Amino acid sequence: MKQYLAGLLLALAVAAPALAKTYSVDYSASTVAFAGTHASGPFTGKFGAWQAEIDFDPASLAPSRLKVSFDPASATTGNAMYDGTLPQADWFDVARFPAATFTSTAIAANADGSYTATGQLTIRDVTREISFPFTLSGLDKAPVKATATFPLDRLAFNLGAKSDPKAEWVGQQIQITIDLVASPNS
Repeated sequence: MKQYLAGLLLALAVAAPALAKTYSVDYSASTVAFAGTHASGPFTGKFGAWQAEIDFDPASLAPSRLKVSFDPASATTGNAMYDGTLPQADWFDVARFPAATFTSTAIAANADGSYTATGQLTIRDVTREISFPFTLSGLDKAPVKATATFPLDRLAFNLGAKSDPKAEWVGQQIQITIDLVASPNS
């Protein structure tokens, strides 16, 4: 009986960390956007097609995870020239790489109450580890709002590397902004 009880307690202890809450995203209230500079001036854009899988528990971050996949072909800026260029082979090359993905490997709490997500970002044929800060509001009530803003080195992912390798036309740093509204699943 003692062995059975000890085994049950061990099984519960091992299983307990895997109980982060799963969240559903309100895509109509959420955006994945980008901003940068071009020789003709600043530009902004967003991805129209993306999905997020979120498991999060602020009391136990180890099992928390975030996966965001987006369709590069859905990137729009409102500028016909930019929108025509982004899907091409030198930029997103959507014919060969129809998806880009961030998968977290760790989420950590920061002293100021924010969090840092670290993980693997794959764009085109390049995968790199990135980290970015994010804030949460509404954890005590639904929906929860997550906000992240961070720079991304486009040349590190071969975006425009052939046509603009020295970032003379398009700035090397692209600012990514994620505004996410989600509610915990019951």
